[in-house]
Amino acid sequence: MKKTLLTFMFAIAATFAMAQTTNYTDNLVVTIDGESTDPQMTTIIVEQNADGTYKLALNNFVLGGMMQIGNIVLNGITATEENGIKSFQTNQNILITAGDGNEDDWMGPMLGEIPVSLTGKMDAEKLYCTIDIDLGEMIVNVVFGEEDKVTSIENIAV
Repeated sequence: MKKTLLTFMFAIAATFAMAQTTNYTDNLVVTIDGESTDPQMTTIIVEQNADGTYKLALNNFVLGGMMQIGNIVLNGITATEENGIKSFQTNQNILITAGDGNEDDWMGPMLGEIPVSLTGKMDAEKLYCTIDIDLGEMIVNVVFGEEDKVTSIENIAV
């Protein structure tokens, strides 16, 4: 009985140990109807799930510095890797949850299920992605990071 319980506990610990989380901090620019906000420093959390897929979270998203939207979380994202750079793309319908603080201040939960499109690439140091949020009457385009900054140098020959 003790061996079975111990084996079970090790299996659970191994599953949690496999999940790897990386916080990427970079500039985020929001564009609506051709008008872009000034870049704002933001953190996106990327977690590798035990099954090899990824979860991306943009928490406490504020539109244009004024309108509190909430937490945008996409899960089950598959990625392909080439030369140390992981590329990914997904289209999902998600529910935006309330961010930190007073739940009534966040608009996302009132929107219901909305279509979100995500495209990007990442390496160990940098993340670049675009997130298109379809709000019916308008598409909110979110750009995080700079595409040409995601690179991987594996070997340097001298």
